[in-house]
Amino acid sequence: MVYQERQKKVFCILFTIFTTVYTIIFIFIGATFEFIRIMATVPAKGLLGMLGLFYDNSECAKKGEESK
Repeated sequence: MVYQERQKKVFCILFTIFTTVYTIIFIFIGATFEFIRIMATVPAKGLLGMLGLFYDNSECAKKGEESK
């Protein structure tokens, strides 16, 4: 009977450790994907902003040429 109680305590401790580690791993994976999403979005927005500047300049140049 004592052996079963000891097994139960060991199981509870190991289960708690396993659950905690698994939760930490899932949080880390979620944070990693969020970081990757941000790192992919920021350069894309910057690139679109840079291209937008060129587009706006060419549009202004066309308007300037038409007014002359």
